[in-house]
Amino acid sequence: MEHPGEHSIELYVLRAPDGESEREWIESHLKECAGCSALVDAASSFYAELQVDILTLPAGVPSSSLSLAVTSRRAPAIFESPFREAPLSLVRSGGPVRRFVRAHPFVAGGGGLALLGCLVVLMLTFDLMPARDPRLSSVIENRNSSTLDAYNKQGVKLWSHPVPRLNEFMQIEEGTGRTLVQVADLNGDGMNEVITSLPLSGGDVEEDGEVLHVLNYDNTELLKIKPGETVMSRGRMYPDEFRIGGFSIGDFSGTGKMEIVVLMNHLHSPSIVSRYDAGGNRLGTYRHFGQLTLMGTKPIANGARRELVLYGGSDREEGDYAAVILGLDPSLITGDGESSFSGGFGLPHSAAERYYALVPPTEVAKAFRSHVQFSGAKAVSLQHEPGFRIAAKAWPDSVSIYYEYIFRADFSIVEVKSSNETKVLFDRLAAKGIVSGGFFDDYMKVVAAEVRYWDGHRWQSRPTPVPN
Repeated sequence: MEHPGEHSIELYVLRAPDGESEREWIESHLKECAGCSALVDAASSFYAELQVDILTLPAGVPSSSLSLAVTSRRAPAIFESPFREAPLSLVRSGGPVRRFVRAHPFVAGGGGLALLGCLVVLMLTFDLMPARDPRLSSVIENRNSSTLDAYNKQGVKLWSHPVPRLNEFMQIEEGTGRTLVQVADLNGDGMNEVITSLPLSGGDVEEDGEVLHVLNYDNTELLKIKPGETVMSRGRMYPDEFRIGGFSIGDFSGTGKMEIVVLMNHLHSPSIVSRYDAGGNRLGTYRHFGQLTLMGTKPIANGARRELVLYGGSDREEGDYAAVILGLDPSLITGDGESSFSGGFGLPHSAAERYYALVPPTEVAKAFRSHVQFSGAKAVSLQHEPGFRIAAKAWPDSVSIYYEYIFRADFSIVEVKSSNETKVLFDRLAAKGIVSGGFFDDYMKVVAAEVRYWDGHRWQSRPTPVPN
């Protein structure tokens, strides 16, 4: 098994832009590797504790004790962290002065103190204090202080922003794999911005999950995007009760300009995928009747195309839930369009919808009268070929049904895996003559063959793109 390097793990923990290309692969790897998961946990705990130590050290502690305090909080040797080399004086006022005193002990006398006072005045008056690099490099969600903390490349904290109920949102991230905070140079000025769906308006319930905030490198708000709107579908009005279900940032059009794609889910069925330019201007929407989840934060490569993978359910038929997987080309989200299968908004079919796959209930699930719903998805590398895997679960009669579908980027299925607990249910059905064959070989091939693909008019058994 290939493992991420120490530097890659650190970039992952710090949410640094330099590590975004490996983020989805690392997240997929962590699901299988307990050792790397432990390293990530150790690094996350170290940085969170270090920030608390820095913020809570008493102001009167002598400079020599301050140096010892930082040394004692160094990370394990396995991590090559920029924080480890940063003296605490960089994040406390008067650092240059303390360094001068340590290097020139003669100032301890009365005349020396007077000289020191003159030095401080000169440094403050003529702005002789060493300049701090204002370029934001990474952001940490600090569970202990309930703040979003921004750092430059040298590991110096630039600012902190309070986040109401941050621990609650971090639990959502950990449980679903969603990313609520990203760092990117959105407007191309060479300075990174922070893009987040966390509530930053003092706990205003009306903005909880409804607003995408873009914060400048200096913690000023650059943009505030509220993608939700009142929509009509199938003769019903759905008021503006949407929540952000994920977002992706990238040069989707190949023009060198960054864009934002935001997924919004209504409290009931409709979902809207909206595309914005770097200035917050909406370029188009894709609408789907049934709630969706965005896989990861980046598109996967499918030949010359780059497509976002979404998964969830279609509520096209009243009371008939269907598990579906979508491939959307974000560059084609222009104007307002809808799904060719699960629409009903009175809009033209969107050219952005490239693939639409149906995963029907298996014989085991149907025998227990249970719907199998998707519980998570990850991008994976399939022998140097991009792909993704998606997990489906159900819990009938206090037992678990589990399947894992592995797809290539063109939505062709590689294989289906399952669990020993599901095999127990299968064996019970086999004893009754409901199913037959071996579970982990014969039956998994049957489950894989049941996946269907919408061609714009009917379901096909082979991977078929939706016509533009």
